[in-house]
Amino acid sequence: MNELNIVKQQKKDLREKAKAARDAIPDDVRAAENEAIVNMITGTEMYENARHILTYVSFGSEVDTTALIKKALRDQKRVYVPRVMSRESMEFFRIESLDDLERNSMGIREPQPDPAMIFPYDFHISLDSAQECLVIVPGLAFDKDLHRIGYGGGYYDRFLRSFQKRMAIGVAFNEQIVDKVPMLGPDEPVDLLVTPERAYF
Repeated sequence: MNELNIVKQQKKDLREKAKAARDAIPDDVRAAENEAIVNMITGTEMYENARHILTYVSFGSEVDTTALIKKALRDQKRVYVPRVMSRESMEFFRIESLDDLERNSMGIREPQPDPAMIFPYDFHISLDSAQECLVIVPGLAFDKDLHRIGYGGGYYDRFLRSFQKRMAIGVAFNEQIVDKVPMLGPDEPVDLLVTPERAYF
């Protein structure tokens, strides 16, 4: 087995292990850790200064972003959430309420694909000019060097590579932190990792 296939197998094994660990977190622990993560993010000057929040909409046992989205909307931030457009493409669209979301065939909540609300054209600047923008990034596992492993589609890796003027924030429960995430060339790290107990940067 060559090196590429070895890393791919390592990533597959880690995805399964990390998802099982995340799924096994007791509900009361999960609720407390979700609250701690949201409070840590929203209590920062970085959040206070951000005008644009791009965030995934949580599904299953992921770190719950519902409270973060609601607070950002109350704080009059512009909130954008992702919609998968094809096997290679993911776009973010602005929402004004969680009621703007609809469930896709997998049960994941997504925004309406309104061209007038697409990021970044909604505020009429080019990607290279985007400022004061936080991107909340999901993942199955992270390490303390800010590497992440997602679900294998590469959507966030491609998006983060294409859009450099942002702060990419990974969010994870303690159980999702591993010693080392196996990496391939296209894999994109986050700029900051927030867990219930601390932040890594």
